[in-house]
Amino acid sequence: MNLYLMRHAEAVELDAADVEHDTDRPLSEKGQRQADRVGRLLKRLDVSLDLVLTSPLLRARESAKKVLRAMDAHVNVKELEVLAPENGGDAIWKAIRAENATDILVVGHLPSIANLARALLGSLSEQPLRFHKSSVAALRCEGSGNAPRVSLEWMLTPAAIKRLVSRRTEEEPSESSTARQRAH
Repeated sequence: MNLYLMRHAEAVELDAADVEHDTDRPLSEKGQRQADRVGRLLKRLDVSLDLVLTSPLLRARESAKKVLRAMDAHVNVKELEVLAPENGGDAIWKAIRAENATDILVVGHLPSIANLARALLGSLSEQPLRFHKSSVAALRCEGSGNAPRVSLEWMLTPAAIKRLVSRRTEEEPSESSTARQRAH
């Protein structure tokens, strides 16, 4: 199983959002850009998803939908109460194992998403991985049950994602390089 762990993108502050409950905080403009970049990067990396699991909190649900929109992916999004911020990694892993999917994006919060990473990586990580808002980690899980063999394939911070997405590839030449090519 390929498991992509993402902490939700930036949400508006509670007092600035004109929202009464933390659970109802939407993504900020910056958060919308962050989630869009994650989706564009996953698409560029040819990540294919079977399922998206998300916390029921609005900012996680919006992050997941924005990522999928940017990937141009049409997969089922399932809300899991166990992905709420304070839950432990073992409970989340049990819920993930119950799903019939091999490529899963999990969008959650701190500390639960870091707790899941630590539970899966075991001794490889004395401290949980540092999940900044809109960070993504790719884990490869082999085997089933409570103790799969898990390896960290890669992890990217929002700053790295921004740099990678903003770089033009050879398939996407800039206007100035296209004009120079036509001139020669």
